[in-house]
Amino acid sequence: MSRFLQIFCTLLSALLIAAAIPNELLKFGSPLIGLFALYPFYIAIRRSKSLPETFILCFLHGAVAHLLSSFWLGNFPGFAIFTLGASDLGTGFFEGFFALAFYFPVLFASKSYRLQELAGNKAFAIPFRIFWFSSIYIIWEYCKSTGFLAYPWGTLSMTAYRWESLTQIADITGVYGVTFLFALFSSIMGEGTLLLSEISNSRQGKIRFSSYKTACFTCLALFAISFAYGIHQLSKEIYPEKLMNTILVQQNRNPNRRDEEENITLAQKITQEKLDEIIKKGEKCDLVVWSEAVLSKRFPIAETYYNFYPSENPLIKFIKNNHTPFIIGGPIIFNDELHEYGNSALLFDKSGKFSGSYTKMHLVPFAEAIPFRQYEPVRRIIKGMIGFSYGWTPGKKPVLFEIPLESKLQPEKAFDIISIMPDKKKKQEEPLKSVIISTPICFDDSAHEVCHALYHSGSEVFVNITNDSWSKTDSAEIQHFVVAHYRSIEYRTTTIRAANAGYTVVIDPKGKVIADLPLFKEGALTYKVPVYKREMTIYARLGDWLPYSLLMLVFAYIAVVVKHKKEEEFAARKIETTLLPHRIEWYELLERVMAVYDRDFAIDWNNWNM
Repeated sequence: MSRFLQIFCTLLSALLIAAAIPNELLKFGSPLIGLFALYPFYIAIRRSKSLPETFILCFLHGAVAHLLSSFWLGNFPGFAIFTLGASDLGTGFFEGFFALAFYFPVLFASKSYRLQELAGNKAFAIPFRIFWFSSIYIIWEYCKSTGFLAYPWGTLSMTAYRWESLTQIADITGVYGVTFLFALFSSIMGEGTLLLSEISNSRQGKIRFSSYKTACFTCLALFAISFAYGIHQLSKEIYPEKLMNTILVQQNRNPNRRDEEENITLAQKITQEKLDEIIKKGEKCDLVVWSEAVLSKRFPIAETYYNFYPSENPLIKFIKNNHTPFIIGGPIIFNDELHEYGNSALLFDKSGKFSGSYTKMHLVPFAEAIPFRQYEPVRRIIKGMIGFSYGWTPGKKPVLFEIPLESKLQPEKAFDIISIMPDKKKKQEEPLKSVIISTPICFDDSAHEVCHALYHSGSEVFVNITNDSWSKTDSAEIQHFVVAHYRSIEYRTTTIRAANAGYTVVIDPKGKVIADLPLFKEGALTYKVPVYKREMTIYARLGDWLPYSLLMLVFAYIAVVVKHKKEEEFAARKIETTLLPHRIEWYELLERVMAVYDRDFAIDWNNWNM
């Protein structure tokens, strides 16, 4: 394959990934396109003839896919060009680093091995290549989705959102099981295309094709099992233990200090309308949730400030008058002298008292988490670049909020109880119910390690507050939602999201949307959020076991191959040094034998002619 065709296939694959995940044309993406997204990339990698060539292909694939799918990062305030440009180059080089892993089987394969494969003596070679490519791609997506530089966008699992039956395996494998199935399908297609150009009607061709069919049937079996499991999970009846009457506010305004009063006033107006509706129904509201970064003054010292601000209707007074707990996004002080402030979810009780906070633990790299920002010269440089000091200090530990359920809402039961107990027994006061919630902030709900820690701390509901309005695109809002919806499936728990411009939504434990608001429209969503019994799924217990397992298998294979390669080289050198003298002796012996032969069996042609 020519270099031009390789680059074309790589760019085509990047385009297919961008078209398969949620985008401006396909709002929730396309699983069908996602199935074939790596098909041309597999062909390009298989036809690569050197490690530098593979690096270029991987770099282009990562950089272009990121640029086409996350172009909206260019709208990030202050760091627009840096956030998009640096992340694009970083993603390209990061995938380029994995070129060594993609090319490893070719790098250490001898010519004799290739000849044996063509002769049909290495039947396992075809399934191995398919499995190897799929495994490396999963490890690549895992590495780019975790750690300081984590950015779990542009992943194959995002393309599968519409196929609910397939995504249910996330409670076993996490999102990486979905990625594996899609990568496996593309690898099967790519290997099949290349195989057609190599096999013939010979016996060797039939053996290789038989090996390929085994890989195909394995892929089909995995898809069938996954779909069957998904259908089973979707058909299961689940019943909530409690209901939390909740108002999620979407003010559709990008929060900033200059417009803080307008933002708060608008959120109050929207909230009051919904609270009045609930009261008219004879119900009570258990919790009001505003989005990320609505407040700009730092707590806890700002509590006094919001007793008088906004001047028309002070925030603390507003909460107290409505006699309802609030969660609002705002900053908190860790150390004022060192400029350590946290992006937090602030909890106010029904009397308006500031009760505590959870601080975002997974910060956006180079936008919220800026290396060395604790030093004054660095802060001055940042302020000179963008006009204001930027960056946050991450939270140190999980924090949960316990919300009392005063609404007394009872979930529907799958059975009836007809009682003849005395009235005095019936009228006994039931104990006050409550819900333990966690509040992952914005990017937190994409971080597996954060949600894992929150769930194991006792969270019953994930309550995400988000500020994505700066993106100005539908695709950015939906992409964030698709990433977050997997948390509901993985832990079989309810997730609610209050976003300032969208996607404000309630997600059930099956990953289904049960209530939502339109994007980029101001409003509020009132919903009786179902709270289910906590379930320790396989994923909740074991975490990201699939990429870890594949990583160990890959390293084990590399160790075995490298050891075998060294043994072969050592044996070859030994053979060369030991056989050289014997070769000389045999040549000398041959010369002596030929001399005797010529002497004893020489023909006298003169006598012959007579």
